[in-house]
Amino acid sequence: MNIKKYNQNTSLSIWLSYIETIYPVCNHFSMCRITKVAKKLGVLNFSSFLFTVSGTNGKSSTCYMLEKILLNSGYTVGLYTSPHLINYYERIRINGNYVKDDIIHTTIFHAIELARKNTLLTFFEFVTLSALLIFKQQNLDIIILEVGIGGRLDATNILDPSVAIITNVELDHMHLLGYDRNSIGLEKAGIFRKNINAIIGTYNIPKTIYQISDRLGTQLNRLLYEWNWIKISDNWHFYDRYGGLYQLPIPKVSLSSTAIAVSALRVSKFIIHEKVLKTSIKKVFLPGRFQTILTNPHVIVDVAHNPHAAIFLYKQLKQLILLKNNQNFKIYSIIGMVSDKDVKNTIYPLLDIIDYWFYVPLQTKRSVNIHILKSYLPHTAILCRNVQHAFQKIMKTVKLVDIILIFGSFFLVSETILFIKNQNNIKNIIL
Repeated sequence: MNIKKYNQNTSLSIWLSYIETIYPVCNHFSMCRITKVAKKLGVLNFSSFLFTVSGTNGKSSTCYMLEKILLNSGYTVGLYTSPHLINYYERIRINGNYVKDDIIHTTIFHAIELARKNTLLTFFEFVTLSALLIFKQQNLDIIILEVGIGGRLDATNILDPSVAIITNVELDHMHLLGYDRNSIGLEKAGIFRKNINAIIGTYNIPKTIYQISDRLGTQLNRLLYEWNWIKISDNWHFYDRYGGLYQLPIPKVSLSSTAIAVSALRVSKFIIHEKVLKTSIKKVFLPGRFQTILTNPHVIVDVAHNPHAAIFLYKQLKQLILLKNNQNFKIYSIIGMVSDKDVKNTIYPLLDIIDYWFYVPLQTKRSVNIHILKSYLPHTAILCRNVQHAFQKIMKTVKLVDIILIFGSFFLVSETILFIKNQNNIKNIIL
């Protein structure tokens, strides 16, 4: 504990570096530590309506869709998501705006540091408490919390949700959550509470989710059973026990996540006018999710970092190929991954669609061993020092009609976006 060294006048960057050192390698996940500190801070109870969103993929898209629709319907909303892509401010939003006042953050960090004393907190636990303290000061109608990992032992689970959401259950973070869908489902169902509604966005539901819901009396609202959606040409329809919503616009984010958000809002009984719903759906955008950051050549970044996300990425690429209408083009890819991911099965769905592979080490200690990454790529794959080096090699042969895809890790996508934003970098490469 360093109260004298770190206080409200300490810079945000120094605070963030310090928080990472408090409990850098957590060997024992438990709710006891964060609950103890949260009780001292008075953030265990909120009058706000609370959505807790868990799942393997699509959590952020679901959260942002909930936020946009609720804000446009006149409610005040706090949103907490992770990880951030470019900077820390992305994690906490009040009424659609990032909290960019560093003094607010550092003052709250200091309060948490005083309250925790000698209690160890992980970076995520510390930051979650800071988000809750910020929300507590705002007297919000609604709070939306994105689960970090799993659910049962996640820091966000210190609060009882009004509605729990599980977007899907796939294999990821297996060293922490288990090596099969039943084990992972058990962890994600840890956000369930007695007699609340839970939205399930997958039709292949692990039996453990049923077991937990039966024990608690949680009302399951399941895709294909209590609700469903269908895409028809350039729009889609939604159905549940309250009736149908027709000719909804195609969102810029995942359609599945959008439907999950709509289902959650319907069981929550908020007043959402159909015109507002349709307008809101069209406006939600998430950086790093099949995001085009340059054209001619077409440069796309995507944070797909597990097999389920890679399959979805493959489908998006196939749709893009159809839009290109038989043009003669190639797909170049830059990939970088962290060591705790299923590297082999993340690469596998994309092997047949990508023509040229370039791989890079990430700028983090978590980067996968470069020889392991190479072993799952075609023998023609080229090792590059970093994103800039990869672009330099690609630009020697790429044509304006071609696609350059950067995927595999938040770290890689962040590095790429920052690199592209530097116009001098792009100018030098293209020239």
